[in-house]
Amino acid sequence: MDKKINRTWVLVDDEPANVLPAPVLGYFTLTSATVVRDELPDQETRSRYPAYPIPVIKLAWLGVDSRLHSSERRLGETILLEALEEAYRIVQYSGMGIAVVTDPLTVESDRFFKRYGFISMKRSFGSLDSLYLPMKTIGRLLNET
Repeated sequence: MDKKINRTWVLVDDEPANVLPAPVLGYFTLTSATVVRDELPDQETRSRYPAYPIPVIKLAWLGVDSRLHSSERRLGETILLEALEEAYRIVQYSGMGIAVVTDPLTVESDRFFKRYGFISMKRSFGSLDSLYLPMKTIGRLLNET
């Protein structure tokens, strides 16, 4: 963060009033990135953009304390929506960025992101595809919540 490469937001538990530092419940990290047109999910999307690198916001990390993964609090969803809202604000402010992209590390995280509309890109990350969520979709998703 000191080098202005990324920014991390942290969700802490403020319930235990006198516990310092407050327990971390989860976090997300955003950074700037680019994609090339040929990596975009479909021909219709690719046809709208030039051949040079296209700016996006990368959701580099999203994590929830493992003890809370199956809790009814749905912290993963809360943190993801916060990350998408922050990315949307960055793009609205700067006027640059067509989507949020992320690289799921597990099949479970791939399924999680796809539940929120992320689409597989034509770019592999390990054994899975990188995922793409257009800013227009994010805008609609944020207006629904």
